[in-house]
Parts: sequence; C-alpha cells; structure tokens
Amino acid sequence: MHKIKKMIVLIMILLIAITVLAGCKADDKNNTATPTPTAVPAEEPAPTEAPEATPTATPTPVPIDYKNAVVKDIYADYFTVGAVLNGSGVGNAELKELVLTHFNSLTMENEMKPDAILDYHTSISDPKYNESPAVKFNAAEGGIKFAKENGLKMRGHTLIWHSQTPRWFFAEGYSMKHDAPLVSKEVMLKRMENYIKQVLEYYQTNYPGVIYAWDVVNEAINPGEGHPDGLRVESYWYRTIGDEYIEKAFEYARKYADPDVKLFYNDYNTEETPKVVAITKLVKKIKEQGNIDGIGMQTHVKVDAPSLTDIDASVRAYAELDVELQVTELDVDLKGNTEEDIMKQATRYKRMFLYFKKWRDEGVNLTNVTFWGTIDGRSWLNKANEPSYPLLFDDNLEKKPAYFGVIQDPDIPLY
Repeated sequence: MHKIKKMIVLIMILLIAITVLAGCKADDKNNTATPTPTAVPAEEPAPTEAPEATPTATPTPVPIDYKNAVVKDIYADYFTVGAVLNGSGVGNAELKELVLTHFNSLTMENEMKPDAILDYHTSISDPKYNESPAVKFNAAEGGIKFAKENGLKMRGHTLIWHSQTPRWFFAEGYSMKHDAPLVSKEVMLKRMENYIKQVLEYYQTNYPGVIYAWDVVNEAINPGEGHPDGLRVESYWYRTIGDEYIEKAFEYARKYADPDVKLFYNDYNTEETPKVVAITKLVKKIKEQGNIDGIGMQTHVKVDAPSLTDIDASVRAYAELDVELQVTELDVDLKGNTEEDIMKQATRYKRMFLYFKKWRDEGVNLTNVTFWGTIDGRSWLNKANEPSYPLLFDDNLEKKPAYFGVIQDPDIPLY
C-alpha cells in the first residue's frame, strides 16, 4: 500500500513538471523580439522655385537745369575750372562773387610775375643783395588772401619769363641804364635760384597749400629765332645763362617747392608742329631729371582757328610724355558782337569742351581748364579802338551764349 502511494506521488510530480515545461516553451515563443521594420525614407520636398528676379529699373537721369547750371559743377568729375583776376578785380565784390560761384581755381593775371615781385629800390640799397635780389609780395596779397579764405586753389604764374622781367635784374649793380653790362652766368644763376627760393618759401610759409601749381618757365620756345632746339634766344635769361637756364629753373623750383606742388612749362601756340617738337623734346629732358610735372597750354584761340584737329594731335603728343596737361589761359577772341558772331563763339566753346571731356575719357591727364579773365571788358585782348568779346560773361556779369556752349546746353548748335 505504501508503495502504491509512493508511485502516485511520483506520477503527480512528473505531471507537474511536464506542465511547467510546456508553459515555459509557450512563453519563449511569445517573447521572440519583433524585428524593427526598415524605415521608408520620407519623400524629399520639391525644391522651392526661385522667384523671378524683378529687373532693377534704370534710374531716370535728372535733367540738367542749364539756365542755372554752374560750370565748375558740370565738369567736377573731369577737371577743375579756373578764372583769372588782377589786383583791381580782387577789389571788386561782384567779380569775386562771380568767381566763387562758377570756378574753383584762381590765377593772378600779373601780380605774381617778376616785375610785380622784384624790389628795385631795396636791391640797390646794399651790396648784400647782389646775388639775392630783394622781393616784395604786396601786389598779390589781396588775391591769395581771397583764395585762402574761400578755399580756392591757385596756380602760381609765373617764375621765369623773358617778358615782364626788368632788364635791371640782369645788369651789374642792378643798373637801370639801357646799356649797362649784364652779369656773369654764375651771378645770374645765383640770382635765379635765390629769387625762386624766396618766392616759393614766402607763399608756402604764409599760405600753405593754397598754390597747387607753378608755371616755372613761360614762353621759352620760339622756333622762328633759329635755335636748333627751338629755344627763344631773344631773352636776357638766354643771354646771361645760355641753353641750360630752363633746366636750372626747374631744378631750383623742385628743390624749394613743397612735394605736392606741381611744376609746369607754359606756352602759347602749343598746337603748332614746330612748337610741339620743341616742347616735347624739352619736357622729356626735364622729366628725365625728375623736375617737371606738366605742360600748360595757353590756348588763346579764335572762332575759326586753330583747328581742333591740330589741337587734338598736339595734346595726344604731349600725353605720350606721361605728364599732366592744363589749359591755362583759355579765351576765344571775338571782334564782332552780332548775334551771329556770338553764336559762332558759343559753338566754338562747346566743341572745345567736348574735346576736353573726350581726352579725359580716353585717359589724357587733363587736370585744369582756366579762362584768362572773367568779363569781356576786362580781357587783355581789348585795345583802345578795337574791343574784344572773348569770355563767358558780358560787362553786366550776365552769362553769354558762350557760357551755355561750355556747359553743353543743347540749344547751342555744334556746327
């Protein structure tokens, strides 16, 4: 009996074990990890189309009010525009206002020339002046003070010139006798150097930065006098020093001028072929010495001469020297004053300034255009019984058609 009970217990334990094992297998089956599904990549959004660019409207140019236009503003991106005053002009309030309104460069007509600066009475008063002439600067004081006070830049005109330089400056003892012997080359070179030194140092010390350029030598070429290089020989400078006086003048000017002051050779009829040849040769030589910065072309012209073709050719020849160019004494001589005459002059001015702009646009280094005067009645071209009307303003300070030609008013014909 006891064995039977023991068997029953064993059978029951076995059944329980089988049941437990079966349950574990079911759990193993149910606990198998579900594999992570492969992610389907999201569809890329279509790129946003760039908006069509709206074309920028070209700004409508502001029309020029030619009636009130100012010449210095019209050419502000091209070159400075100057005018000339003399001593009496500096004392005229209306003329000074005209200059300040229309121009940004000033030249004194005569007050900085040697005969206005050399002091004869002091020079003969003491032998110490024998190699260094006495000088005075009162003639140009009004002009340079006016320029300084109003922010005008000035061209200094002129240091060395055969004209308006008195003979006594070249004579022994500064004698005024017409047949007084001339000094030696050595003495004259010292007089030249000391004169240039005193003039430059006076203005640079008392009016620093006002004078931006000097005509160091003026009108030293005259091919008709027979010199092989076209130099003017009928000159006391040439008679006392010889060929080298021009080079020495530039050497001394460079020595005493502030570094930013430009040194020019200035002359008339610069479009004539013999002068082009002579000026080009001279300037090239002085430039190689490092003593010159530019050529001043006076440009005293008439309504019908010289031709713009000749002027253009000469300018391009000078530009090849890689120097600054300036139109230094511009006027258009006009003896008649009829409406037809006045309009021809206006057309001449218009065409000339078109060339000036063209040169700049094509790389010619034209830096200034100066008119030789302000109003017609004060022009150097007037003679006792032969008036001239060469400038932009009449004697009432009113703009002439010439002014409107200069500023390219379309009402002024080109031909």
